[in-house]
Amino acid sequence: MKKLLLFIALVFVTTNSYSQYLIDGLNWNNTTGGTDDWGVNLHRNFTYKVEGDTTIGGVGYKLIKKNYPDINQEWTTAFCLREESRKWYIIGAYAPYISDEVLLYDFSLETGDSIYTAWAQNYASVIEHGDTVLENGQTRKYLILSKDNLLPTMDDMWIEGLGSASCHVELPCFYLNIIDACAISLCTSYNDELLFTTFPNLHCYDSGGNFITSLHNLDLPENTITIYPNPTSKDVNISSENIINSIEVFNSIGQRVYQTKVNSKSKSISISSLSKGVYIVGLNTDIGYIKKKLIKN
Repeated sequence: MKKLLLFIALVFVTTNSYSQYLIDGLNWNNTTGGTDDWGVNLHRNFTYKVEGDTTIGGVGYKLIKKNYPDINQEWTTAFCLREESRKWYIIGAYAPYISDEVLLYDFSLETGDSIYTAWAQNYASVIEHGDTVLENGQTRKYLILSKDNLLPTMDDMWIEGLGSASCHVELPCFYLNIIDACAISLCTSYNDELLFTTFPNLHCYDSGGNFITSLHNLDLPENTITIYPNPTSKDVNISSENIINSIEVFNSIGQRVYQTKVNSKSKSISISSLSKGVYIVGLNTDIGYIKKKLIKN
């Protein structure tokens, strides 16, 4: 009888416990660009990291700290997160969760479910879920969230334990709310080990922000490529000191939305059909692969 009870208890614990992912050492590398709703020009790279604990109203939270690697290495507390039953809750960022806790992520959702996103102030539907393999070989659940009246290029992807793969961690489903602003997640790491990168063919940092040293040295000098105008709403001109073999453009969740063969040192492409936001232009040249950030306004 005791063995039976022990077996039942073990089954219960196994099927009702999940890994805790909000731990010290988890980092998100991000970039911003364009003009937000308040008219503030944003062209900065910044990093979030989980470091330390705090208690608010008797509830325990992890501190999320922020810095701008292009400017300095000073870290300041940006907001707080807590994890419970495959859900993440946020407090202390900005409206609507400055002083009140709000549900930020629910990784238990499945295809057909929906969730209210407090910041975007709308409901997002899960159109796909499954498993994905991280850069370190771990398997994590992913969700693709969408809104009926928006283009597929504006879908968001959530990865359990990492948050949004396309937007800043505190702004899931950012692009499901039509605004003239840009917010993009580049990659997530744990103690400098790369876990996920939004753009598989590119590297986990933006110009000036050396996020992961071992990858930084693989990139080629960006001054060999010129992209103008940037930001732009229609055509963009691309020129290089070397022969460009091909050009590809990736959206905020790493999907390739444009590709063309070139075989010259310059090319003009149209991005008028793309949604507003931040894109990565990847160029395959005679001296290697080079990437640049492009803003569609």
